[in-house]
Amino acid sequence: MATDLHERLQRVARKAQGLTDRYHALLSEKKAADARIAELQATVDELRLSVETLTRQIDYLTVVTTAIPSRADAERSRAVISRLVREIDKCIADLSD
Repeated sequence: MATDLHERLQRVARKAQGLTDRYHALLSEKKAADARIAELQATVDELRLSVETLTRQIDYLTVVTTAIPSRADAERSRAVISRLVREIDKCIADLSD
């Protein structure tokens, strides 16, 4: 009877040790995962800030491009204005005659 009790206690002790070992292994894996999560969260924050900065730059460039037209746009505008001025000059000449 004492032998059975002793064997049972040893078996329970081995199982408890196994559970403790597994707990420590899982705990170390959790700590590593938490560190990785923190690292990835920092990366996400950096990238989010970079995206905001780049988006702001795009907005600024869009405004500048709209305020300062390209050379082709300026030439087209000049051509339209010149055509309108010629038409106005013709109208003035017709009215003068």
